[in-house]
Amino acid sequence: METKFFKEPEWEDVDTNGHLNFSKIKKIKQKKSKKLKRKHSEIEEIDSNAGKWVRAPKYYGLEESEGEKVESPTKLKRKERKRKHKSEDEEVAPEKRIKKIHINNNDNSESKPQSYIDKLRESLKGPRFRFINEQLYTQSSYEAMKIFEEDDTAFSAYHEGYRHQISQWPMNPLDRIIKQINKMPKSHVIVDMGCGDARLSKSVVQKVYSIDLVSTVEGVIKADMAKVPLDSNSVHVIVYCLSLMGTNLKDFFLEANRLLKINGVIKIAEVLSRFEKVNLFIDFVKKCGFELVHQDLTHNLFYFFTFKKTYDVNSVNKKVPNFSLKPCLYKKR
Repeated sequence: METKFFKEPEWEDVDTNGHLNFSKIKKIKQKKSKKLKRKHSEIEEIDSNAGKWVRAPKYYGLEESEGEKVESPTKLKRKERKRKHKSEDEEVAPEKRIKKIHINNNDNSESKPQSYIDKLRESLKGPRFRFINEQLYTQSSYEAMKIFEEDDTAFSAYHEGYRHQISQWPMNPLDRIIKQINKMPKSHVIVDMGCGDARLSKSVVQKVYSIDLVSTVEGVIKADMAKVPLDSNSVHVIVYCLSLMGTNLKDFFLEANRLLKINGVIKIAEVLSRFEKVNLFIDFVKKCGFELVHQDLTHNLFYFFTFKKTYDVNSVNKKVPNFSLKPCLYKKR
């Protein structure tokens, strides 16, 4: 039997002259390879869990029919998600869509960093507070009042910086004074000199006249502490909590003597660094018609004093020398 090493070509592969048609053979092979690829893809779709660690190759982009291509499952899922989101947005009413956008804009505005102007304003708050603070300590109360009358924003700028300073202290001396006044008779009349936001009047049951150079809170009386629009001998307690700031302390205590009833008291809380010699301060207050009832010099930041009115200075016609404490100036940090 004769052995054949090569397969005899079929008649389709031979041309009219008896020669092999190689171009036709090539086309037949391409058709066979396409069929194999389709089979592989069909096998994978039928049995996707056939191999745990090895996956059959995917042949995407093959012609399924004329003008169409098979897309990957991930692309189809993405398109499906986009289509759902689009349909949901279209169903939402226009008013709700506007509201949603408005809320998102607000959230973004809060999360956005401060602009250059906002940062500049923030950085200027500290220096401005220190400047106003220095003016209040180194000038008379009359001049301080002019500062706030000429600049409407100066008072709020000062108290904003002042509140920031208080937040860093281990205690607020006003808390101690509030406790003491709450133990006094409810019929007492109190005057809070340099009241700021009038916290004392909101914390005690007694009637309180809140006095300051500017009235930013309801109930605060705009007045210089050296000239208060109240009747003589009409009050029981006068409070100076970190408010002995001007250079004309003599005018403050003479006015306090006028306002207080006999045996009425003055409550003072001041930063201890302002006192060079405590005895000099006590002697000065005595000359204004008072006597020392109590003093507390044990605190590491503040001194506390209580004086009682013993006589009317005007009736004695006694000359009182001027007096001032050291200014409390804040260093730049």
